[in-house]
Amino acid sequence: MKNITKTYKVYSFNELTQGIQDKVISKEIDNILKYSNYDDMSFKMKKACDKAEQMRTPWFAGSYIYDYCKDEIIEFLKGYQFLENGDMFTA
Repeated sequence: MKNITKTYKVYSFNELTQGIQDKVISKEIDNILKYSNYDDMSFKMKKACDKAEQMRTPWFAGSYIYDYCKDEIIEFLKGYQFLENGDMFTA
């Protein structure tokens, strides 16, 4: 039997490059749209989804969430660690 240890370089959200931060934010918005229940969303997220529905443009829901909730999403992401490519690190 062998024991093999792999080392990862892990970054906080703020340590990622701007391009990777944008990628991570985009992934999180996609996850919100796929997996979040409307009733469990924050007021701003509901407002963004309602705007997309009101405008009859559900395909823009992600853009509205970005516009209304970017700071909220960034604060959430600051609680996690990431690999250099933006994938969330889980131990």
